[in-house]
Amino acid sequence: MNTPASSPTPDSRLSERLKRRLFLYASGALLVLALGVGLSVVATLFHQLKQAEEAGLAHIAETRGLAVGEWYRRALDLSRQVTSRTRIREELAAYNAGRRSLEELAAFTRPKLADAMDLSGEVVGLTRLDRMGRPVASVGAPVPPNLVGDMAGSAPGNAAGPSDDVRFSPPVVPEGRPCMVVAAPILARTGQRVGTDLVVMDIARLLEIIERGRNVRGAGTVCLGYAAGPDIRLFPDGTGRAAAPTPSQAEALRRAVAGSGGILTAGDEVTAYTPAGGAGWGLTVSVNERELYNPLRLRLIQLALYSLLIYAVCVIGLWRLLRPLTGRLLLHASELESEVDAKTATLKSELDARLKAEQALHRAHQELEDRVRERTRELAEANEALQRIHHRLEGEHEQRKLLSRDLINLLEEDRREVARELHDHTGQLLTTLRLDLQAALESLASADGCCKGQLESAADKITLVQRDIKSISKGLRPDTLEYLGLAQALEALLDEYRASTDLDIHFFHKGVPRRFDGQKELALYRITQEALTNTVKYAGARQVHISLISRDGRLGLTIEDDGQGFDQAAVAARAGTSGSLGLTLMKERMVQLEGTFHMESAPGRGTQILAELDIGSANDA
Repeated sequence: MNTPASSPTPDSRLSERLKRRLFLYASGALLVLALGVGLSVVATLFHQLKQAEEAGLAHIAETRGLAVGEWYRRALDLSRQVTSRTRIREELAAYNAGRRSLEELAAFTRPKLADAMDLSGEVVGLTRLDRMGRPVASVGAPVPPNLVGDMAGSAPGNAAGPSDDVRFSPPVVPEGRPCMVVAAPILARTGQRVGTDLVVMDIARLLEIIERGRNVRGAGTVCLGYAAGPDIRLFPDGTGRAAAPTPSQAEALRRAVAGSGGILTAGDEVTAYTPAGGAGWGLTVSVNERELYNPLRLRLIQLALYSLLIYAVCVIGLWRLLRPLTGRLLLHASELESEVDAKTATLKSELDARLKAEQALHRAHQELEDRVRERTRELAEANEALQRIHHRLEGEHEQRKLLSRDLINLLEEDRREVARELHDHTGQLLTTLRLDLQAALESLASADGCCKGQLESAADKITLVQRDIKSISKGLRPDTLEYLGLAQALEALLDEYRASTDLDIHFFHKGVPRRFDGQKELALYRITQEALTNTVKYAGARQVHISLISRDGRLGLTIEDDGQGFDQAAVAARAGTSGSLGLTLMKERMVQLEGTFHMESAPGRGTQILAELDIGSANDA
């Protein structure tokens, strides 16, 4: 006997409708929330990732530009090292003055130029021109004739330009070998131009820097170009051929040559451009737009698929959760109502208790504010006391600076007095004695006196003493600093050290005014003198590099040697007893002139000294 199926009850139908409505509402709300969050995240993320990709492309361009700039600075240094050789520069000046013939100058200069060409394998040829732009000596690869007149510098008879007036020619390919000609002026110590060195540089290393950047990010390329009149030309490749730039590359190179950097998008090509070197060069890195942004689009598509998968899992979990939950809600609705009434009564009692607690808290807060006001008053009184102490310490610091300044001024005055006494009094006495000895020698010229040899030896010794007194007087009172300025005085000082020691001293200065504040000139001169003295006495160094550079009204002096160095902590620990007066005076000179002084040294790592001070708008006359 079959039993008829029972029909659904009204409660069951209501439960099913409630389940469907709850599920559809929750699913729709979850979908709207997911779409809103996803779209906002994707839009922001796409913009940020696009900027990150372009920033990465710009970073690649800047890195290659820095490598090209390093090659450019090396070429400048090599050219200046050739022109800075004193002996052949003096011979060229003598030729210009008519004291040497062209044959004598060429015979003397060619071996020196050959030695200079051995400084680096990149230098393949050297040609020296006189002040009229005429070749006087040449070694190695010749300069193309059409470049000699263009690279000779200023017109004959005119004063030379600044010491860093070094010019680069466009790339040339003589005999299939890419090269570049660097014209470096030869300057006398007075700043007068006496000639020009044309240095033929092999640019294979520069082309290697560019070649290493080819095929960046798949189809991308790196180009190095320069301005040739209104046109933009590319550097040749290793075979000597130079391709023509695309329109977008030409526009980017034109902006880079003008000194700007950034990103240029034209059609389906994205190009990052940046200045390179210091001779009006520009460098670009070009990448196809699809190659650049495709990885970004793939990541966003993957993110969208993951979001859809998470949404589907959430919907399935919501459905499985709502089915048993809806039945329980209907069954326990009455129980929940009674529980709500009980909770309401409990909340009312808790509210009364909270009101009482808030009143107590208000009283405690008032007491705390009173205590804070009292504490603030005490802190204000303590702050006033600290201010008084600070003002007293500032007064003591100013007094110490005045005492230190008086000490340095007294030391310099003593040096000048000793130098004047040695030069005027002692030097005159020795000169008179030498003249007396010479007169005695002349009176013994006709006789075979037994004392003639002793008198000649005494005269020679007096000459040596006069020379030593003159050197000591010059060290105590540098006349070159008073008459020629800081840069020329340092040149003269370094020439003396080169002549009297085995040190290989390199000196570079840029933008230094001829004259500025005398105290600041003397301070930088004394710091250099003291540093070189310490290097000769203690460091055991082979090379010393000195640079004097003016930038934005600040003049910086850097002295670096490759000596044995020393333990700064140990020197500082015995500063009061072991005679580190030289280092103390260096620091005090900078303190007095409101400059900065920094020194780094470690055993086996050499010593580096940096002194910097403000020279403002110095007079360059």
